[in-house]
Amino acid sequence: MAVVVFGSANVDVSVDVDSLPKLGETKHGSDYRIGLGGKGLNQAVAASRLSKAPVKFIGAVGADHFGSFVESELAALGVATSDIRRDSGSRTGMALIHVDKDGNNSITVSGGANLSWTSSQISEFAFEGTVVGLCQLETPLDVTVEVMKKISDAGGVTILDPAPIPKNDLEHVFTVVDILTPNQHEAERLLNRRIKDSEDAIQGAIALVERGGFKAVILTMGEQGVAYSEDGVKGEWLPAFDVTAVDTVAAGDCFNGALAAAIVDGSSFRDSIIFAMAAAALSVTRPGASSSIPSLLEVQDFLARFR
Repeated sequence: MAVVVFGSANVDVSVDVDSLPKLGETKHGSDYRIGLGGKGLNQAVAASRLSKAPVKFIGAVGADHFGSFVESELAALGVATSDIRRDSGSRTGMALIHVDKDGNNSITVSGGANLSWTSSQISEFAFEGTVVGLCQLETPLDVTVEVMKKISDAGGVTILDPAPIPKNDLEHVFTVVDILTPNQHEAERLLNRRIKDSEDAIQGAIALVERGGFKAVILTMGEQGVAYSEDGVKGEWLPAFDVTAVDTVAAGDCFNGALAAAIVDGSSFRDSIIFAMAAAALSVTRPGASSSIPSLLEVQDFLARFR
Protein backbone atom coordinates (compact mmCIF):
# COMPACT_ATOMS: atom_id res chain seq x y z
CA MET A 1 0.00 0.00 0.00
CA ALA A 2 1.57 3.30 -1.10
CA VAL A 3 0.13 5.53 1.65
CA VAL A 4 -0.84 4.29 5.11
CA VAL A 5 -2.67 6.61 7.51
CA PHE A 6 -3.04 5.51 11.12
CA GLY A 7 -5.19 7.64 13.37
CA SER A 8 -8.53 8.72 14.72
CA ALA A 9 -12.00 8.34 13.25
CA ASN A 10 -14.81 10.52 14.60
CA VAL A 11 -18.31 11.60 13.82
CA ASP A 12 -18.43 15.42 13.71
CA VAL A 13 -21.46 17.44 14.76
CA SER A 14 -20.86 21.01 13.54
CA VAL A 15 -23.02 24.02 14.40
CA ASP A 16 -22.77 27.44 12.70
CA VAL A 17 -22.92 30.38 15.12
CA ASP A 18 -22.46 34.13 14.77
CA SER A 19 -19.72 34.09 17.42
CA LEU A 20 -18.15 31.35 19.54
CA PRO A 21 -19.93 30.82 22.87
CA LYS A 22 -18.33 32.07 26.06
CA LEU A 23 -18.26 30.16 29.35
CA GLY A 24 -21.83 29.42 30.48
CA GLU A 25 -23.35 31.03 27.37
CA THR A 26 -26.02 29.41 25.19
CA LYS A 27 -25.91 30.36 21.52
CA HIS A 28 -28.46 29.93 18.75
CA GLY A 29 -27.01 28.21 15.69
CA SER A 30 -28.12 28.88 12.12
CA ASP A 31 -27.40 25.38 10.81
CA TYR A 32 -25.77 22.09 11.75
CA ARG A 33 -24.09 19.19 9.95
CA ILE A 34 -23.24 15.60 10.86
CA GLY A 35 -20.30 14.15 9.01
CA LEU A 36 -16.99 12.33 9.14
CA GLY A 37 -14.09 13.67 11.16
CA GLY A 38 -11.06 12.78 13.23
CA LYS A 39 -7.57 13.80 12.18
CA GLY A 40 -6.62 10.36 10.90
CA LEU A 41 -9.79 9.86 8.90
CA ASN A 42 -9.69 13.38 7.43
CA GLN A 43 -6.08 12.89 6.36
CA ALA A 44 -6.86 9.50 4.82
CA VAL A 45 -9.76 10.98 2.83
CA ALA A 46 -7.50 13.81 1.64
CA ALA A 47 -4.72 11.42 0.60
CA SER A 48 -7.22 9.19 -1.19
CA ARG A 49 -8.90 12.05 -3.06
CA LEU A 50 -5.63 13.73 -4.00
CA SER A 51 -3.37 10.79 -4.89
CA LYS A 52 -3.32 8.39 -7.82
CA ALA A 53 -1.79 5.76 -5.52
CA PRO A 54 -3.69 3.40 -3.19
CA VAL A 55 -4.33 4.62 0.37
CA LYS A 56 -5.00 2.49 3.46
CA PHE A 57 -6.61 3.87 6.61
CA ILE A 58 -6.13 2.06 9.93
CA GLY A 59 -8.56 3.26 12.58
CA ALA A 60 -11.03 2.14 15.24
CA VAL A 61 -14.74 2.77 15.79
CA GLY A 62 -17.27 1.52 18.30
CA ALA A 63 -19.76 -1.27 17.71
CA ASP A 64 -22.56 1.29 17.49
CA HIS A 65 -24.65 3.23 14.99
CA PHE A 66 -21.97 5.86 14.53
CA GLY A 67 -19.39 3.18 13.74
CA SER A 68 -21.63 1.90 10.95
CA PHE A 69 -22.08 5.49 9.76
CA VAL A 70 -18.30 6.00 9.55
CA GLU A 71 -17.81 2.80 7.56
CA SER A 72 -20.64 3.50 5.11
CA GLU A 73 -19.55 7.10 4.52
CA LEU A 74 -15.94 6.06 3.95
CA ALA A 75 -17.00 3.38 1.50
CA ALA A 76 -19.02 6.00 -0.39
CA LEU A 77 -15.86 8.12 -0.62
CA GLY A 78 -13.90 5.21 -2.04
CA VAL A 79 -11.74 4.61 1.05
CA ALA A 80 -11.30 0.95 2.00
CA THR A 81 -12.78 0.02 5.39
CA SER A 82 -11.16 -3.42 5.74
CA ASP A 83 -8.59 -2.07 8.23
CA ILE A 84 -11.08 -0.34 10.51
CA ARG A 85 -11.36 -2.18 13.82
CA ARG A 86 -14.69 -2.42 15.63
CA ASP A 87 -14.24 -2.16 19.41
CA SER A 88 -17.18 -3.67 21.27
CA GLY A 89 -16.23 -1.96 24.53
CA SER A 90 -16.04 1.61 23.23
CA ARG A 91 -18.20 4.24 21.60
CA THR A 92 -17.22 5.77 18.28
CA GLY A 93 -15.22 8.99 18.68
CA MET A 94 -17.25 12.18 18.60
CA ALA A 95 -16.37 15.84 17.97
CA LEU A 96 -18.66 18.76 18.85
CA ILE A 97 -17.75 21.81 16.77
CA HIS A 98 -18.80 25.47 16.79
CA VAL A 99 -17.97 27.47 13.64
CA ASP A 100 -18.35 31.27 13.71
CA LYS A 101 -19.12 33.67 10.85
CA ASP A 102 -15.39 34.20 10.14
CA GLY A 103 -14.68 30.48 9.84
CA ASN A 104 -13.04 30.20 13.27
CA ASN A 105 -13.91 27.19 15.39
CA SER A 106 -13.87 25.65 18.85
CA ILE A 107 -13.89 21.87 19.18
CA THR A 108 -14.55 19.36 21.96
CA VAL A 109 -13.52 15.76 21.23
CA SER A 110 -14.47 12.53 22.98
CA GLY A 111 -11.88 9.97 21.83
CA GLY A 112 -13.91 6.79 22.36
CA ALA A 113 -12.60 3.83 20.35
CA ASN A 114 -9.64 5.90 19.11
CA LEU A 115 -8.08 5.46 22.55
CA SER A 116 -8.66 1.69 22.73
CA TRP A 117 -5.61 0.63 20.67
CA THR A 118 -2.94 -1.68 22.08
CA SER A 119 0.43 -2.59 20.56
CA SER A 120 -0.63 -6.23 20.20
CA GLN A 121 -3.50 -5.19 17.92
CA ILE A 122 -1.07 -3.36 15.61
CA SER A 123 0.82 -6.61 15.01
CA GLU A 124 -2.20 -7.82 13.04
CA PHE A 125 -1.61 -5.22 10.30
CA ALA A 126 0.89 -5.42 7.45
CA PHE A 127 3.04 -2.42 6.49
CA GLU A 128 5.17 -3.91 3.73
CA GLY A 129 5.23 -1.74 0.62
CA THR A 130 4.39 1.48 2.48
CA VAL A 131 5.95 4.48 0.73
CA VAL A 132 4.56 7.18 3.04
CA GLY A 133 3.08 6.72 6.50
CA LEU A 134 1.08 9.48 8.18
CA CYS A 135 0.19 9.68 11.89
CA GLN A 136 -1.21 12.16 14.41
CA LEU A 137 -1.63 12.17 18.20
CA GLU A 138 -5.33 11.38 18.74
CA THR A 139 -4.45 7.72 19.41
CA PRO A 140 -2.35 6.25 22.27
CA LEU A 141 1.18 7.60 21.96
CA ASP A 142 2.99 4.28 22.43
CA VAL A 143 0.88 2.62 19.74
CA THR A 144 1.44 5.51 17.33
CA VAL A 145 5.20 5.18 17.87
CA GLU A 146 4.95 1.44 17.19
CA VAL A 147 3.13 2.11 13.91
CA MET A 148 5.77 4.60 12.78
CA LYS A 149 8.53 2.13 13.66
CA LYS A 150 6.88 -0.51 11.50
CA ILE A 151 6.47 1.94 8.61
CA SER A 152 10.11 3.01 8.93
CA ASP A 153 11.26 -0.63 9.06
CA ALA A 154 9.28 -1.23 5.86
CA GLY A 155 11.26 1.55 4.17
CA GLY A 156 8.52 4.18 4.25
CA VAL A 157 8.81 7.91 4.95
CA THR A 158 7.07 8.82 8.22
CA ILE A 159 5.13 12.06 8.64
CA LEU A 160 3.84 13.16 12.05
CA ASP A 161 1.24 15.86 12.59
CA PRO A 162 1.92 16.55 16.31
CA ALA A 163 -1.67 17.37 17.18
CA PRO A 164 -3.09 17.56 19.70
CA ILE A 165 0.28 18.13 21.30
CA PRO A 166 0.53 16.23 24.61
CA LYS A 167 1.90 17.45 27.92
CA ASN A 168 4.49 14.69 28.09
CA ASP A 169 7.86 14.75 26.34
CA LEU A 170 7.98 13.76 22.66
CA GLU A 171 11.72 13.21 22.26
CA HIS A 172 11.34 9.42 22.03
CA VAL A 173 8.65 9.87 19.38
CA PHE A 174 10.88 12.07 17.22
CA THR A 175 13.34 9.20 16.68
CA VAL A 176 10.89 7.51 14.29
CA VAL A 177 9.71 10.67 12.48
CA ASP A 178 11.12 11.84 9.15
CA ILE A 179 8.90 14.88 8.54
CA LEU A 180 7.25 16.91 11.33
CA THR A 181 4.33 19.23 10.46
CA PRO A 182 3.46 21.43 13.48
CA ASN A 183 1.26 24.47 13.25
CA GLN A 184 2.26 27.76 14.87
CA HIS A 185 0.91 26.94 18.34
CA GLU A 186 2.38 23.43 18.39
CA ALA A 187 5.78 24.74 17.29
CA GLU A 188 5.66 27.37 20.05
CA ARG A 189 4.99 24.62 22.59
CA LEU A 190 7.82 22.47 21.27
CA LEU A 191 10.32 25.34 21.17
CA ASN A 192 9.03 27.18 24.23
CA ARG A 193 9.13 30.52 22.41
CA ARG A 194 6.84 32.82 20.47
CA ILE A 195 6.55 32.65 16.70
CA LYS A 196 5.11 35.90 15.40
CA ASP A 197 6.06 36.22 11.74
CA SER A 198 7.63 34.53 8.72
CA GLU A 199 11.23 34.98 9.90
CA ASP A 200 10.37 33.52 13.31
CA ALA A 201 8.72 30.60 11.53
CA ILE A 202 11.74 29.91 9.30
CA GLN A 203 14.10 29.97 12.27
CA GLY A 204 11.66 27.80 14.21
CA ALA A 205 11.57 25.20 11.45
CA ILE A 206 15.39 25.12 11.31
CA ALA A 207 15.62 24.83 15.10
CA LEU A 208 13.14 21.94 15.18
CA VAL A 209 15.04 20.03 12.49
CA GLU A 210 18.24 20.40 14.48
CA ARG A 211 16.57 19.47 17.75
CA GLY A 212 14.65 16.43 16.54
CA GLY A 213 17.03 15.17 13.87
CA PHE A 214 14.24 15.22 11.29
CA LYS A 215 14.75 15.12 7.55
CA ALA A 216 12.42 18.11 7.34
CA VAL A 217 10.02 20.31 9.32
CA ILE A 218 7.03 22.13 7.82
CA LEU A 219 5.68 24.84 10.13
CA THR A 220 2.22 26.03 9.10
CA MET A 221 1.03 29.55 9.96
CA GLY A 222 -2.58 29.42 8.78
CA GLU A 223 -3.61 32.31 6.56
CA GLN A 224 -0.06 33.73 6.65
CA GLY A 225 1.77 30.87 4.96
CA VAL A 226 4.23 28.05 5.58
CA ALA A 227 7.90 27.85 6.60
CA TYR A 228 9.94 24.75 5.97
CA SER A 229 13.47 23.48 6.42
CA GLU A 230 15.20 20.39 5.04
CA ASP A 231 18.01 18.89 7.14
CA GLY A 232 18.35 22.21 8.97
CA VAL A 233 20.49 23.55 6.13
CA LYS A 234 18.09 26.15 4.83
CA GLY A 235 14.67 27.56 5.47
CA GLU A 236 12.11 29.06 3.14
CA TRP A 237 8.84 30.94 3.52
CA LEU A 238 5.90 30.24 1.20
CA PRO A 239 3.05 32.79 1.45
CA ALA A 240 -0.49 31.44 1.68
CA PHE A 241 -2.97 31.53 -1.18
CA ASP A 242 -5.46 34.36 -0.85
CA VAL A 243 -8.94 32.87 -0.34
CA THR A 244 -12.04 33.75 1.68
CA ALA A 245 -12.39 31.30 4.57
CA VAL A 246 -15.80 29.86 5.39
CA ASP A 247 -14.76 27.05 7.75
CA THR A 248 -11.21 26.24 8.86
CA VAL A 249 -12.07 22.86 10.41
CA ALA A 250 -9.73 20.13 9.08
CA ALA A 251 -7.60 22.52 7.00
CA GLY A 252 -4.49 21.14 8.69
CA ASP A 253 -5.67 17.58 8.06
CA CYS A 254 -6.24 18.37 4.40
CA PHE A 255 -2.72 19.82 4.24
CA ASN A 256 -1.14 16.70 5.72
CA GLY A 257 -3.10 14.26 3.57
CA ALA A 258 -2.31 16.29 0.46
CA LEU A 259 1.38 16.41 1.41
CA ALA A 260 1.52 12.61 1.66
CA ALA A 261 -0.33 12.31 -1.66
CA ALA A 262 2.06 14.64 -3.48
CA ILE A 263 5.16 12.94 -2.07
CA VAL A 264 4.00 9.47 -3.03
CA ASP A 265 3.07 10.71 -6.50
CA GLY A 266 6.67 11.83 -7.04
CA SER A 267 6.58 15.61 -6.59
CA SER A 268 9.60 17.44 -5.23
CA PHE A 269 9.44 18.35 -1.55
CA ARG A 270 8.86 22.05 -2.25
CA ASP A 271 6.18 21.32 -4.87
CA SER A 272 4.54 18.86 -2.46
CA ILE A 273 4.23 21.64 0.13
CA ILE A 274 2.75 24.06 -2.40
CA PHE A 275 0.28 21.38 -3.52
CA ALA A 276 -0.73 20.80 0.11
CA MET A 277 -1.14 24.55 0.67
CA ALA A 278 -3.43 24.79 -2.35
CA ALA A 279 -5.55 21.86 -1.17
CA ALA A 280 -5.88 23.37 2.32
CA ALA A 281 -6.75 26.78 0.84
CA LEU A 282 -9.57 25.24 -1.16
CA SER A 283 -10.82 23.29 1.86
CA VAL A 284 -11.43 26.42 3.96
CA THR A 285 -13.73 27.87 1.29
CA ARG A 286 -16.38 25.23 2.04
CA PRO A 287 -17.94 23.89 5.26
CA GLY A 288 -17.28 20.58 6.95
CA ALA A 289 -14.27 18.41 7.73
CA SER A 290 -13.75 15.50 5.32
CA SER A 291 -16.55 16.88 3.13
CA SER A 292 -14.53 20.06 2.52
CA ILE A 293 -11.56 18.26 0.96
CA PRO A 294 -11.15 19.07 -2.75
CA SER A 295 -10.49 16.64 -5.58
CA LEU A 296 -7.17 16.27 -7.39
CA LEU A 297 -8.57 18.02 -10.46
CA GLU A 298 -9.80 20.96 -8.37
CA VAL A 299 -6.35 21.45 -6.83
CA GLN A 300 -4.64 21.16 -10.20
CA ASP A 301 -7.00 23.76 -11.71
CA PHE A 302 -6.49 26.05 -8.69
CA LEU A 303 -2.71 25.88 -9.04
CA ALA A 304 -2.90 26.47 -12.79
CA ARG A 305 -4.85 29.70 -12.20
CA PHE A 306 -2.27 31.01 -9.72
CA ARG A 307 0.68 30.07 -11.92
